[in-house]
Amino acid sequence: MKSLQLKLLLSFMLVIIFLLAGVLIGVSVLVKEQTIEAKQQELIGKGQELAGKLKEYYIDKGNFAGLETFLSQADSYLGARIWILDETRQVITMSGKGRGLGKGHDGSNNRGTEQGAFSPPGRGFQSQSSIHAIIPQLDPVFRGENWTKTIDSPYDEQMLVIAVPIMMENSRVSGAVLLNAPVADIDDFMNRMYIYIAAAGFIAVLLALIVVSYLTFSIVRPLKAMQETAHAMAQGNYDRLVNISSQDEVGRLGVSLNSLAHDLSSYIKKLDTMDKMRRDFLANVSHELRTPLTVIRGYYEALSDGIISEPAQIQKYYDLIKNELLRQERLIHDLLDLSQLQSAASVVEKGAIPLNSIVDHVIRMLQKQAEQKDICLIASTRDPLPPIDANGDRMIQLILILVDNAITYTPSGGTVSVRTFVNGDAVSIEIADTGIGIPAEDIPYIWERFYKVDKAHSRSDSGTGLGLAIAKQIIELHQASVTVASRLGQGTSITIEF
Repeated sequence: MKSLQLKLLLSFMLVIIFLLAGVLIGVSVLVKEQTIEAKQQELIGKGQELAGKLKEYYIDKGNFAGLETFLSQADSYLGARIWILDETRQVITMSGKGRGLGKGHDGSNNRGTEQGAFSPPGRGFQSQSSIHAIIPQLDPVFRGENWTKTIDSPYDEQMLVIAVPIMMENSRVSGAVLLNAPVADIDDFMNRMYIYIAAAGFIAVLLALIVVSYLTFSIVRPLKAMQETAHAMAQGNYDRLVNISSQDEVGRLGVSLNSLAHDLSSYIKKLDTMDKMRRDFLANVSHELRTPLTVIRGYYEALSDGIISEPAQIQKYYDLIKNELLRQERLIHDLLDLSQLQSAASVVEKGAIPLNSIVDHVIRMLQKQAEQKDICLIASTRDPLPPIDANGDRMIQLILILVDNAITYTPSGGTVSVRTFVNGDAVSIEIADTGIGIPAEDIPYIWERFYKVDKAHSRSDSGTGLGLAIAKQIIELHQASVTVASRLGQGTSITIEF
């Protein structure tokens, strides 16, 4: 069986059927035993009542002679055949077709051997041997106790036999009353009960089949959906989700599978993004390396071929080659620095750093550069600040990158300001300029390597295109947050919160 639903259905149904069968068999046996026991008690009560009347008869007559008519009436009343035994365990008389019993031709007390003696309306003991088989078992009766037994008749019918002692005033047992009744009524009752039980069991099995079918379907259906979702995920489709309709273990499994599909989808998208970034990075690095090398090669060939002979021109070419080489050196240095910052093994040693001192130091470093572009570079660090937990060298590098970038993209006559302040439990630094600004759609990408807002940005700028990427890594290593606000033609503001 390959179907889980079929396996569950058959398993549940087998358990239910065996359980029902066991319960029904147990109930039927118990009912039959209780019914037979009730019949025995009924016959014992009737036998004791009859024994009381026979006791009075014996006291009045001195013997048990002439009881045939009385026993015939009692037979109809009791619904059982009656035998009367004297104190010597000899059969005195019986109800039904039996008559007064005398001695047989062999001289023995061969009473009641006529066909039909001691038989119920249709069945009973049919011979002298039947009574002789019972008499040896009647010792308890002649000790004053009641006796019962269920026996099989020659007609394949069970008979219920009870024996009650006839007790005199002096506790002497003067005889016994034997009542013989068929169990046919009980068997008929049990057969009818079996039919009702079988019908009820059949209905119960049908109802159980319906309930179990629904239950197994409700279990297997979401599992099939999960199987299909897992297969779709294996084929690379992470958009197919499981429809969750329950909060049980199966439902929680579906939630986990949907979460896995979402995580895998995000991971694959992230891998695609990283792969694109890697390709773009290689393309940018190749471009940044190939272009200056081509320029350097052109300058070298011009010098080596003797095309340039004037000393001033020769020196100019040497200066151009030097500048390109320095630019490549900065590029390689920035690449190595960025790689180190992005490394999982990167460790930044931190300490209590006074942020205002760092800002003042950077302002002094870039003051001359700002003056050369006629840019007003100001710092607002007069308020006392608590120290931040940071690496001093990396903080100088971070602020230097951001302020240098602001000076680069601010036209002459503009302003670049650096402000430090306390914002709640955080220490913040804001670098603002009155430069060209950044388009809103470009702001999310300014931290990427080699990304340039100005698509026509020429190579005359000395930047490597890695400054903001390095700055972003330094910010993340210090668990700081950064926000960027900018408007085209009005300037940009970058705020970092430690």
